[in-house]
Amino acid sequence: MATYSTDYDLAILGGSRGSRFAACRAAQTGARIALIAPSWRTSDAMEILLQSLQSPHIRDWATLRDWFNLQCQSAVSPTALSPYGIDVILEPARFTPELALRLENRHLKASRYLLTDGYGTSIPHGAQDSLSCQQLAQLRTLPHHIAIVGSGATAVEWAYALSRFANVTLIQNERSLLPAADRDIQRLSQAQLKSVGITLASLEDCLDSDSRQIDAKHVEADLLVAVPSYSWEALQLENVGIETPITVNRHLQTTCNQVYASGSSLGGENRPELAQQETTIALENALFGKRHTLDYGRTFYAIQLLSPIGHWGLTERQARERYGDDVQVFQAACLPAVADDGAQTNFCKLIIQGVQILGMHLMGDGAPALAAVLGHRPTIATLSQRIAAGVQTGTLYDAIHQAVEKWHHHRWSEGQWRRDWAENWFNFRRSLGN
Repeated sequence: MATYSTDYDLAILGGSRGSRFAACRAAQTGARIALIAPSWRTSDAMEILLQSLQSPHIRDWATLRDWFNLQCQSAVSPTALSPYGIDVILEPARFTPELALRLENRHLKASRYLLTDGYGTSIPHGAQDSLSCQQLAQLRTLPHHIAIVGSGATAVEWAYALSRFANVTLIQNERSLLPAADRDIQRLSQAQLKSVGITLASLEDCLDSDSRQIDAKHVEADLLVAVPSYSWEALQLENVGIETPITVNRHLQTTCNQVYASGSSLGGENRPELAQQETTIALENALFGKRHTLDYGRTFYAIQLLSPIGHWGLTERQARERYGDDVQVFQAACLPAVADDGAQTNFCKLIIQGVQILGMHLMGDGAPALAAVLGHRPTIATLSQRIAAGVQTGTLYDAIHQAVEKWHHHRWSEGQWRRDWAENWFNFRRSLGN
């Protein structure tokens, strides 16, 4: 007969910093929390190395390795969460048909479960003979030419960050770069990657016809590096009726009512900002039986490239599919006043219906923070007020201001004004007759 440890209100499965955010937030409610994090140190190593690669102050590989090792030594220890009432378990677990978790020597049971980021990792198809990205820090010197294999924004960030230290080929399975991004952001991002010397390649074109594996020599690279994706196969979710890829309802609840999911467990773009927004909703629903939903038309996330990207709301394609001809698009760009690379840009694209902003897509210094802040009250009036004090030539504020001015000019042009006035008048007359 199975022996169970102390029951928990919520068991969170994941080892990334986003998972710890979820555990700490849940513990603040007084709930009894277990954090199952067998890949804690691997997730930390990946995040720390990527941040080190992105730091503009680190310019050589030896300095980067020293900095990486120092940051790993000072990283958060699992024991640091104990004072908050969180039991951190670093051993792997798997679900049993009784909706419990089987650990190495015991069973653990919780009222609810939340699948977040970082539980386990898997290597991309065709890259079984590759080095995992976090293992790069073990190399004393970096090869001259590296091939990166991965998908989505995370792989793009790794490719750009490594391009400061080596020649990089990015091998992706998707047909387009950043498939979840607006098409103009995709276009500008691709131009920027090429400007820093990154070669873009299709996974299918790089696979050996016999082994169906990537040969580094085939892409003329000295080393093949894989950007792992998070994996849930080891959890044996099928024992509780959950199939992979994981699907959820509007309340982030899986096909098993006691199990919720957020972040990379749902697929799509693995962005920390998006995962945190999902996790906040999922926690409320799991702990308190709420029925909150997340409006993905109002979410934001960032991508760290040569010109950082801030995404908020709908893409142009999504907006036109949902609202049709009522959608208007206004965009502007300007060169930065100070730039380290000729491909850097300040870009703003506003997708608007009436006075309501449906989507905001920014590139430039400060774009991620601006997208997050400006998206809280997404109307032209509030946007104009927020940027008024920061408008300086050659800044992202300047590009946003130009896009807003284009909307004003279009809105109050004589032909548009007359059409709007006539439409409002007839709407008013019709309302009197009802």
